[in-house]
Amino acid sequence: MSKLIFVTSENCELCNKAFKKIKFINFFSSIKKVDVTDGYEEYLLRIPVLLKNDEVVDEGVFNIWKIIKKLVF
Repeated sequence: MSKLIFVTSENCELCNKAFKKIKFINFFSSIKKVDVTDGYEEYLLRIPVLLKNDEVVDEGVFNIWKIIKKLVF
């Protein structure tokens, strides 16, 4: 089971929409939500960002097929 990190911030509507898109992934791996100010400042202008093993899976407007492809292959 892989651990994913979802980088977000307060009052980020794009982040809320992105998290709704990836909720189903919680069945297959855990998603840890972190605030961009908690050591993830490098992603400040790119949120929302989904990370796996410190590598960006997707950012901005999430593409669910791109995410699935990167997580499976």
